[in-house]
Amino acid sequence: MIAEHYAIDYQVHSFRSHDGLATIHDQCVRAIEIGLDEIGFTEHKDFDPKDPVVNHFDYVLYSGEIDAAREEFAGRLVIRKGIEIDYQKWFVDEIREYLGRYAFDYVLGSVHYADRQMLMTAEYLMGRSREEAYNLYFEAVLDSVKSGLIDIVGHLEYANRRGVPALGPYSPEPFEEKLNEIFVAMIERGVVLEINTAGLRQGVGLTYPSPDTVVLYSQCGGKRISIGSDAHGPRDLGYEYAQAVEIALGCGLTDLVTWRERVATSVPLAHL
Repeated sequence: MIAEHYAIDYQVHSFRSHDGLATIHDQCVRAIEIGLDEIGFTEHKDFDPKDPVVNHFDYVLYSGEIDAAREEFAGRLVIRKGIEIDYQKWFVDEIREYLGRYAFDYVLGSVHYADRQMLMTAEYLMGRSREEAYNLYFEAVLDSVKSGLIDIVGHLEYANRRGVPALGPYSPEPFEEKLNEIFVAMIERGVVLEINTAGLRQGVGLTYPSPDTVVLYSQCGGKRISIGSDAHGPRDLGYEYAQAVEIALGCGLTDLVTWRERVATSVPLAHL
């Protein structure tokens, strides 16, 4: 164990992501201000050649900025070099080759598209029932876990960001079988579940995943979690961290996982 109390935000973005709003330095300064012990940057890396931002991420510049921040904030903040992979099974070979070429502390696997369409857009929903739309998304998440390429499932139930406004309130109950399949696959492979607080500020009113889904994870035997604010700027860093902690503790989940060079270590969950 690193310390009796340890607070970590493991989904943070900077200008190295196409939609980032701050420098790595600025995010680190804010992390210290709010009492974080460790911060993990997870810049977006996309692989779809049709995506206009597919080539935005620059590993060399990113690594240099991480190294500089580690030197500047040594002894005050632990800084991890992560990556958020936009997982689509069509690009699994490219993703595998990329992760084999570049070194990261951890890989966050996120699904933003299914069937080559952005989740829960009008195009995506056309001709699909509510159940079909969500199940297609969950199948894509399961693919990401089974790929063996990721360490953390990022913002599970992210489909709710547009799904709740388009389809109404969400409950995991109709999808419990598929969710349990995802969780069993995660546990078998040592993949961690992220509790992402962005949904609480994006009009969804739920974390990603919802508290009821975190209960299902725990009931399947899941014990390993990560907490991420999905902050693209300093204002949102550590957003509603205490609520994520309460959700986890309420499900009997008492440890966070910290990563270094793709090796996991458990640390005790604590409030900021």
